[in-house]
Amino acid sequence: MPVAPRRPPLLRGRVFRGTWAVAAGVLTADELRSSAWRRLRQDVHADAALPVDHRLLARGVSLVMPRSAALGGLTAAVLWGAPDVATAEDPVDVVLPPGTRWSPGPGVAVRSAPLDGEVVRDGP
Repeated sequence: MPVAPRRPPLLRGRVFRGTWAVAAGVLTADELRSSAWRRLRQDVHADAALPVDHRLLARGVSLVMPRSAALGGLTAAVLWGAPDVATAEDPVDVVLPPGTRWSPGPGVAVRSAPLDGEVVRDGP
């Protein structure tokens, strides 16, 4: 029998790692599989009430990409306030420093470029 959806306030409107939520005792593994949550990628979940758009998918990818990486291209444009330049069907753009390896899985376009100096900035 399916588990009834339970949406703890801590996770409402959020994107999070499933392993963290279970380890912290916020959700059980069965609750994580309920209709309250949407699986975005392996071990990455979101409140099912959130609209699935490029911004949401980028938030999910940001939780699993290497710390040395940056979101770039159309994804960066979306995050900086141009929501119509990429849709949920467009891949999330990730830029890795040269020599960094990562297997992102589907839905991610990876490029390599130096990420130093004024190239990388925090969001608006």
